[in-house]
Amino acid sequence: MIEIVKQIINFYIKNLRTPKLFELNIENSPLLNERISCFVTFYYKGDIRGASGNIKEIKENGVSELIENTINALTKDPRFKPINITEASELKIRIDKIISREILKEKSMKQIDPTTSGIIVIQKDYDKMACILPNIDAKLLTGEDYIPILKEKLNEKEFKEENYIIYEIKTQIETSY
Repeated sequence: MIEIVKQIINFYIKNLRTPKLFELNIENSPLLNERISCFVTFYYKGDIRGASGNIKEIKENGVSELIENTINALTKDPRFKPINITEASELKIRIDKIISREILKEKSMKQIDPTTSGIIVIQKDYDKMACILPNIDAKLLTGEDYIPILKEKLNEKEFKEENYIIYEIKTQIETSY
C-alpha cells in the first residue's frame, strides 16, 4: 500500500490532478480485487500534516480508496494548507487498513487500550462522527485519554458515551518510516 500511495503522490505533484487506475503501476496488486476501509496519514518533520480516510468501504476497490484518501490528505484536510512540492518529497506515510470494527456493548470506551485499538464514535442522531486510530499518538495511554481528543474533534464541551454509538477498531498498519 505504501508504494501505491507514493505513486499517487508523485503523479499528483507532477500532473496536479488525481491519477486514474490505469496511470499507476498496479497491475498485480491484490487491492484491485478487494474493498477496504483505510486511512492515509502524512507526517512532515514529525508532525501530522494531513490525513483522510473512511470508516466504511466506499469505493469499488482498495486502490481507488487509496487514491481518494491520499489526494484528500494532500489537499483537503481542513486543519492544514494543501501540502506543497517541497513537503511532499519529505513526507512520512502511515496507512491504517481497518481489519475489525465492533460496536461496544458490554464495556466502556475507557476500558480500551489506545495502543492496540482505535475508536469510531457516531452521535446517535448521526450529526457528528470522529475516529481515533490505534497507537496514533504517544500521549494516548488509556481509554480516558480519548476524551479530550474527542471533545476537540467533535467540537463539544463535554463527551458522554451514552450519546454516541462507539466502535472499537483494529487496524493493519503500514508505514514508510
